Amino acid sequence: MTVALGYTKQAGYELWRVFAEQGLRRFDRTHGAEKSIREMGFVKYHGDIAKFLPEIENLNMNARVTGIARRKVIEDKIPEDALRRHSF
Repeated sequence: MTVALGYTKQAGYELWRVFAEQGLRRFDRTHGAEKSIREMGFVKYHGDIAKFLPEIENLNMNARVTGIARRKVIEDKIPEDALRRHSF
């Protein structure tokens, strides 16, 4: 059976709940990574590297930023004098 515009009608998709669950299952992983990257932008360095780095790393587990991009995210958030003190 087809509906408007020639798309095939599939059983269960007329219910919004079923449609929403299918969409979340399919796209949640990519949107979760985007959300984590956005949240990494809000993390602030408050003078304690032992609190800052785990917070960034926890968010990065989902975002999976690696290499130079990961280093840049961290370095941009830490002031120059703190970078010299901790010598990454």
